[in-house]
Amino acid sequence: MSQQGSDRLNLRVFSVAFLIIILVNLYLFQGMYHALIFASILAGTFYPLYRSIKEKLKTNPEISASLTTFIICISIVIPLIFIIFQVSKETVSLYENVKAGMDFEKIRYFLFEDGPVANFINRLADSFGVEVDLPSLYGNLLTKAQSYGGKVFGTINTWLSDTLSFIFSFIIMLLATFTLFVEGERLKIFAFKLSPLPDDQEQMILEKFSQMNYVTLVCNGIGGLIQGILAGIAMWACGFSSIFLWSTVMVILAFIPLLGISIITIPATIYLFAQGHSLSASLFLIFTMTMALVVENWFKPKFMGKRIKVNSLLVLFYIIAGMGTFGMAGIFYGPLLCIIFLTMVDIFQEYYLPKIL
Repeated sequence: MSQQGSDRLNLRVFSVAFLIIILVNLYLFQGMYHALIFASILAGTFYPLYRSIKEKLKTNPEISASLTTFIICISIVIPLIFIIFQVSKETVSLYENVKAGMDFEKIRYFLFEDGPVANFINRLADSFGVEVDLPSLYGNLLTKAQSYGGKVFGTINTWLSDTLSFIFSFIIMLLATFTLFVEGERLKIFAFKLSPLPDDQEQMILEKFSQMNYVTLVCNGIGGLIQGILAGIAMWACGFSSIFLWSTVMVILAFIPLLGISIITIPATIYLFAQGHSLSASLFLIFTMTMALVVENWFKPKFMGKRIKVNSLLVLFYIIAGMGTFGMAGIFYGPLLCIIFLTMVDIFQEYYLPKIL
């Protein structure tokens, strides 16, 4: 066999072996994907803080990484653990209240019998010559609501029973975050060597990824806290219970563009109207809508500055698709996949499309 033929055979054998090793590694770490991805998100977001600690305190990378990881743990992870257990407790309490027989008579009257919504639906159906059986619709919706409540309760039980799994993922995430701080530059060089793309294009993707991390985690996080806390206070003033639960849910929903906390505040407004609290419902709706508009259209753009900006509707589609695929983690994965895709499109248009044409 000639030298050239031998080289080709060696390349094929190596390629197959290398592909098998990659697949085995992917299989090996499949239980750690979420922990490693969130570690990269945290490391990318807090890397400027790590660099600032390292430069100002003149410490070695290990100490700087330890301090930064400790700050992350204190400021994000520990409060998150408290929130998870508190929300779990309030969710169970809320479910038990509903199960015990919460009075839905006013809501049924308001929506399905002789209330304003029912009358509007009947008039609209009559104008189109359509017959609507509202009592049957109410029964179907109530059955669905009870079924969904059971699923939520089951999910909470699953979360609580998976405490050991959560602790394991939590430890892996912290260790990976620490490692990314210490070995970040070397890992970056290693990844750039593995990638066939030029270094400037790889750097562009990495920068966009880090910017989207900051926007998603910090900008949206602070904006979500503002909306969730203020809307929670408004719900408390209107007499709602389980305020911690609803506030936490609204903080999470605030990450979703366009819809945001309206997923909670609009049904809450309808509920207040159904209970006969028209003034409270009107004030609640005006306050929450105004507050959300100010945060989304003034605070967030001001806070983001000249950082990355993506069409809100496109991000919404990616978040919905991400949640459908990855669950709640899709709130973070969706925007990241969106910006990576858009960056790849920009690279293609700038570097490769002119060569094709």
